[in-house]
Amino acid sequence: MTQLTTRVQAAADLVQPDPYRPRLTVTALADIRRFEQTPLADRRLPDSTYELLRLARDRAPEAPALHYFTSGDELAKSVTITHAQMFGRITQTANLLHSLGLGADDVIGVLMPVTPESQYAIWGSEATGIACPVNWMLEPEIIAALLRNAGAKAVIAYGPDPDIEAWNKAMLVRRELPGVQHWIKAGGGKASEPGIVDLDAALERFGAGSLDSQRVFSPGDTASMFHTGGTTGTPKLALHTHGNEVAMAWISAMQIDVQPEDVRVCGVPMFHVTGVLTNCLMPLARGASVVMLTSSGWRDPSVIRNLWQIVEHFGVTALGMVPSVVNMALNIPVGDADISSLKAASCGTAPLSVAVAEAFERLTGALIFEGYGLTEGTALSATNPRYGQRRIGSIGLPMAYQEMKVVKVADGRIQRDCARGEPGIVVVRGPNIFAGYLNPEQNKGIWFDGGWFNTGDLGYADEDGYFWLTGRAKDLIIRGGNNIDPRMIEEALYRHPEVFDAAAVGLPDAHAGELPVAYVALKPGSTYPLGRIKHYAYEVIPERAAVPKQFYLVDAIPKTAVGKIQKNALRSDAVLRAQRQMLAEVNAQSPVPLVDIRIDDRGDEGLLSTLVLPSALSVEEREAAVASIDKAFTTLTIKYAVVYE
Repeated sequence: MTQLTTRVQAAADLVQPDPYRPRLTVTALADIRRFEQTPLADRRLPDSTYELLRLARDRAPEAPALHYFTSGDELAKSVTITHAQMFGRITQTANLLHSLGLGADDVIGVLMPVTPESQYAIWGSEATGIACPVNWMLEPEIIAALLRNAGAKAVIAYGPDPDIEAWNKAMLVRRELPGVQHWIKAGGGKASEPGIVDLDAALERFGAGSLDSQRVFSPGDTASMFHTGGTTGTPKLALHTHGNEVAMAWISAMQIDVQPEDVRVCGVPMFHVTGVLTNCLMPLARGASVVMLTSSGWRDPSVIRNLWQIVEHFGVTALGMVPSVVNMALNIPVGDADISSLKAASCGTAPLSVAVAEAFERLTGALIFEGYGLTEGTALSATNPRYGQRRIGSIGLPMAYQEMKVVKVADGRIQRDCARGEPGIVVVRGPNIFAGYLNPEQNKGIWFDGGWFNTGDLGYADEDGYFWLTGRAKDLIIRGGNNIDPRMIEEALYRHPEVFDAAAVGLPDAHAGELPVAYVALKPGSTYPLGRIKHYAYEVIPERAAVPKQFYLVDAIPKTAVGKIQKNALRSDAVLRAQRQMLAEVNAQSPVPLVDIRIDDRGDEGLLSTLVLPSALSVEEREAAVASIDKAFTTLTIKYAVVYE
């Protein structure tokens, strides 16, 4: 009897429990705190992303995992890939990589667009070694620097494809990277280059049932390297462990309440943590399905103009969007499309105005949720509760098992925690927070005592535990989710023989969140045309997204007593210029009798714009003026007030 009992118990121990049960319903911070009463270790999460995806396969092998189409105009030609098929191809990809001699410590560069092959390449690379997704839209020299710094031994690239430059870029840098021993093409047309491994043609030679390497994973194994601030010449590579990615995918799915019957979309590039982890790994690991919005994602005009038809055709339940896409969606008539399946939309990378959020919800009947994440936090650190109060403009509540707080900092150390409503620096720690950058020199100053990561963001927490961001201590310009380091712009402008000084900051933008703006001071006596500076910038700045949209010629760049550029003053000036332009666009129909605009930099509390109107205005004139201002600033993401003098 004892032997039988022991064998039954041993068999039970081999059965992997479903970590997604029981279901979590978050309405307030207290629900998260109750959920955390069970230690994360007791949740018995898988040790790797490969094993996490295998659980989804085992639960429902024939359920759809990926839907893909090449044009929003031809949805009837879409293809569907089941969880069994997807996991089999991931396994085959891993076995191919293993056959090439690649192991757990080897880095595989991945240059892939939004296609099914991206999932085989990324998760197959993580099952073998370390995946390093690279922005194939960068200039070749930056791609080469990323792969060289990562120590890549193999590269998987999509193509050839006339619309996607990944393969052409890979072949351009091939000669510069002798350390890359294997070049592998996935998807696209036929390649004519010698010494290439064709992933699609080779997969059938490898088993789809299990890993030939018989690898035993540990949660502490490095799974991936994602580049952040990667528009500079020396991009940082953030190291994620399998434990980081598994925890993020599981916690996010639980807190957002993703279910196997959900149909979500991915239109974010496959080099961004949002695209790879939030849009793909999170729902796929839950057993849900993902609609991949053509190889170009949200950048494809056929996707935007057919957005509501896509929702109807696939029964989409949730959209993952950025502010620019939300704004574009508002201009697409729903028409006779049935979008009743759509229940929610998420939005991140930049604050969303109340007016835009409300307009989207009126148009679609779906709720929109804002969140917050960073590469170093493995994609997601906070979100508004699915079933509680959504506070537009707030990043919401912290993710379960991750700690988030606001602190006062001095001399590189945390001095104290901030009170509710008191602004300071946002810091985080938890199972989703990375261990550091690949280059040890880049880890200096990013950690506070106690393992707290300095996000570089300014904000505060309200009485109910919702977090609000008021600015960034970092100078990165965030354009539609892309991190642009202003130093790259400045250094390019500095190289022009007529430029004496230059600085770049982010300009508030209705669609992208921020656009890069350059301030230029010419050498004394120079009359060099600004138009030629613009042309020069377009030629020498290595990423198109980083080319400034506006150039302002100034006598001198404002600096502190020790020679540091006063970026806060330039940001205030950029906001002032943007607001004047917005008002000019509505003045033709509803003129605003503006006396002045005053921009107040309140430090941790962010910028405040005060519009001064004549005190002699009647009540009716004041109401009309305020209505015009509200209309002009519909998508403005900084606070503003109106006074009468």
